[in-house]
Amino acid sequence: MYDLIGDIHGHADELTDLLNKLGYKNQHGTWSHKSRVAVFLGDYIDRGPKQRESVAIVRSMVETGNALAIMGNHEFNAIGFSTLSSDGNSYLRPHSTDNRKQHWRFLEEFPFGSSEYKDAIAWFKTLPMYLERPEFRAIHACYDFRQLGVIKENLGSDYLLKDENLVTAFTAGSKLYKAIEVCLKGIEIDLPPGISYPDKEGIERHNVRCNWWDPKLKTFKEVALISDENIRSKLSDSELPAGSIIEYDNAKPVFFGHYWYQSNSPKKLSDFAACLDYSVANKDLPIGKLAAYRLHGESRLENDNFVYVDSIYAARS
Repeated sequence: MYDLIGDIHGHADELTDLLNKLGYKNQHGTWSHKSRVAVFLGDYIDRGPKQRESVAIVRSMVETGNALAIMGNHEFNAIGFSTLSSDGNSYLRPHSTDNRKQHWRFLEEFPFGSSEYKDAIAWFKTLPMYLERPEFRAIHACYDFRQLGVIKENLGSDYLLKDENLVTAFTAGSKLYKAIEVCLKGIEIDLPPGISYPDKEGIERHNVRCNWWDPKLKTFKEVALISDENIRSKLSDSELPAGSIIEYDNAKPVFFGHYWYQSNSPKKLSDFAACLDYSVANKDLPIGKLAAYRLHGESRLENDNFVYVDSIYAARS
């Protein structure tokens, strides 16, 4: 069976603690379990103190058959940051101050253009954007069957980002760009004019991520994933337009990361949906955790199957 693990963001110490807690052993240069396979949900890089070690652990487990891994938006962004645009004078992800700020930890340990950097980027391109097994689905941010269809149409059934698709994937307005934005970064809705908030890097945001897994939520105010109640109070109480938010089909459990949940005790979002990003990389949060879900083949998720370790920041508080 499988152990699904949330966003690592360069926190290798917490990852090794979690693997130990899950019963994995570090032997012959990689971590393995005698009867289980790890599934990593993306965002292995940026923010944390041990970028090289985090990438090395995940990569070695995948390459030895002890784990599966999918792409997160940070790996996708890294590919764009590394790739020249068609004019040869700029990059698909601009080297702006904000983008460098988000990416500096990775660049510090993998200097831009070095052989180690190029090797890491090449490995990121081997990560599928989606994973489905008979027992579960895994995606970094949002299971939207409509957008997954667009990705499959463009990338093929392996869901791998290929060199010939890179320009289209990073071209705002293309169908592939929108599909990847939704699946790796979530459904986002613009905030009312004049309203914004700072994200984890201090970058001012004018849109908000939305809940897509709970069909009971119908209004902008209800679906907005934002902790600032002052901003929430300014959002609309009217129902969202039909089709603006997908409804998950509950055909099997779906696991994802990305959303920076905060809790002393990770738990399911529904019987069929679990977020495993519990803010391990948030320096300002005394309850940050690296979380996993131990799947035993159950069709409905159980809170008792969550396993987690505290972040280094929580341990210091």
